Amino acid sequence: MNNKQEETDHLPVSTSPKNDPNSLKSMINEIENIGNSITKEMNGKGNGITSPNTSTTNGHHNNSNGNIVNNNNSSSRTNGGSTGEKSINQPSPSTHKVSEGEEYSPSKVRILVVDDDDVQRKVLENLLKKFHYNVTLVSNGEIAWDNISSGQQKYDLVLTDVMMPHITGFDLLQRINDHPIYKNIPVILMSGTAVDYKYANDTIKIGGQDFLTKPIAKELLKKKIDTVLQSIWQRKKEEEYKASLAQEREKGTRLAKEMELKEHEIEELTKKVSKMSTISKEAMESPLVSVTRNIEGLLKQSTWSSHESEIKEKLTSILKELSSSNIYRPSFEKLIKNDSVDPVTKSFLVSEFSSTTSRRNSIPTFPQTNYTKDTKEGIKGWDFDVFKYSEDDLMPFLVDMFENFQLLEIFKIPIEKLQRFIMTVNALYRKNNRYHNFMHAFDVTQIVYTFLTSFNAVQYLTHLDVLALLISCMCHDLNHPGFNNTFQVNAQTELSLEYNDISVLENHHAMLTFKILRNSECNILEGLNEDQYKELRRSVVQLILATDMQSHFEYINKFQHHLNNLPFDRNKKEDRQMILNFLIKCGDISNIARPWHLNFEWSLRVSDEFFQQSHYETICGYPVTPFMDKTKTTRARIAADFIDFVASPLFQCMAKFLGESKFLLKVISQNRENWQAYMELQKEGKLNDDELQYYENPALLVNSKLPKIDEEASKNSNSSTTTTSSSSS
Repeated sequence: MNNKQEETDHLPVSTSPKNDPNSLKSMINEIENIGNSITKEMNGKGNGITSPNTSTTNGHHNNSNGNIVNNNNSSSRTNGGSTGEKSINQPSPSTHKVSEGEEYSPSKVRILVVDDDDVQRKVLENLLKKFHYNVTLVSNGEIAWDNISSGQQKYDLVLTDVMMPHITGFDLLQRINDHPIYKNIPVILMSGTAVDYKYANDTIKIGGQDFLTKPIAKELLKKKIDTVLQSIWQRKKEEEYKASLAQEREKGTRLAKEMELKEHEIEELTKKVSKMSTISKEAMESPLVSVTRNIEGLLKQSTWSSHESEIKEKLTSILKELSSSNIYRPSFEKLIKNDSVDPVTKSFLVSEFSSTTSRRNSIPTFPQTNYTKDTKEGIKGWDFDVFKYSEDDLMPFLVDMFENFQLLEIFKIPIEKLQRFIMTVNALYRKNNRYHNFMHAFDVTQIVYTFLTSFNAVQYLTHLDVLALLISCMCHDLNHPGFNNTFQVNAQTELSLEYNDISVLENHHAMLTFKILRNSECNILEGLNEDQYKELRRSVVQLILATDMQSHFEYINKFQHHLNNLPFDRNKKEDRQMILNFLIKCGDISNIARPWHLNFEWSLRVSDEFFQQSHYETICGYPVTPFMDKTKTTRARIAADFIDFVASPLFQCMAKFLGESKFLLKVISQNRENWQAYMELQKEGKLNDDELQYYENPALLVNSKLPKIDEEASKNSNSSTTTTSSSSS
């Protein structure tokens, strides 16, 4: 550049790791020789870039003073000396980098040219375009640094003049080298002053890639640019190759380790196969083969004592007897008991071949039982005591109920899925509930089973009805929270919102029932056809909803009306459904008709839940249900009122419908008298309601004469007690 003031301050220098300072002398000599030849051809020392073979460049020529003049007489200052930038053929930022696996090409290179001389920028632009480089032009170091640091455009090379105002070429180079992100951008400096050699030396020291003196020969310019970029490209390729090689080595090491593990697994598997082969050979060997082999071995012995002939004779006789016996069955029990055999193989052998294992043992986690025939028959009895058994003890009884009606064979129910269904149902009942728990669910199922068998209610039903009824009894209180529908609605629980305050818990129980059945592991309905499934689902939903006490008297009145006017027709679905609903309702509240000791225990449990609910209602500020309020009633009063107003009307219909159940009215009457005795004892101050003890005959403890209970009054009381029963759901 002409008329530039020589820079006198020395920039701090440092040896750049990217260049070899020892090559400085040869580089300077090369620059000097080429520069001298160019100067001679130009006949002057003007600025510009020329070819060694011509004095014109891109439509420009040199005047006698060595200045570049445009042939079109336009201003020698592009854009009128503007300090703005000009970008030529800008590709998208993602395309100018040399891609992995591609050869170096100028068309993929983006160069930032920095020069405050408009003519120099124009000349460089035209020249670089001829070589197919992508060029961005800026007029000073500040704009150049803004372009670089903004990150909007990525540059492969910076070609900058040294002497510029404010930020010199050295300043720009220093900024680039000091930046952690942009320090790898190569920089070539240019100058046409008298201290070119000094600048070339400083360029190398502070990390520049090369230095060009003006005027610049175009071939030299291209050579310098290509040399720098090809060197960088080659270095990148080497780094990529090294990284790829390291990855391959790492992959090879990993594969070697995996192969070592696989070889170890194969070795262990070979040992296991060998061991299993020996075990299987022994297991497949029947007792006859085993005994025969052992005896034959004994007969071959030649070193016996004097009794040799006698022993041989006996062994020969045994051998003949064994040969004529039917003992050819393999000893699968050896495999079953061996720890080396996996559970799947054991299950296969047990279910398909073993004669000593019943079908019920096919799932190890399902509770095992050794009940006698009398015990199994006992579940048909009205006096069956559920409290004598644990939950695990009770679950196998449910399988017996299904098997007794041949439901597994008729509907193709795999026993394993029935067992999983029962275990899942058991798991979904809340253990901390005193009343609404799995024991209650089993109790209801067992008493309905008694209706079907001992009371012969099954005569009115089909096998599909029985299947629906047993499922509904087991699931009718599934996941009951211990707080009734009234509490759910008053508290606006999630369940009440989900079911719009209508039969909240019953809808929840029905939903969970079919959610379990939808699980393939528990789906005992997979053998039903589409029509059977639809009918069963409709029936189960109606059955569970029928346990909502809100509609208790409506069910009683409809059933009683039908019973008094029309015989039930087994061929009508609606008649059978009415019977099903009636049976589950009787089963649900059957504890009032149980023997006194069972009625007493169930009554204590249900009153515990009632008192717990009223306690929470008081704390939460909800309306307290009166018959659950511990301060206004007693356990005996709850039981007596329930018999009078809820249970008696239902079981009077039962006695009329099933003649075998008439004796239950006497049981209910006796239980009612016992609760009356408890109320009298509490009046006399002899009993504490919080610690109510069981007495087999409480009437004997009462001093005053017990009032006579009018059975007919309780019989006709249902019309005035709808409100009371609706709250007990």
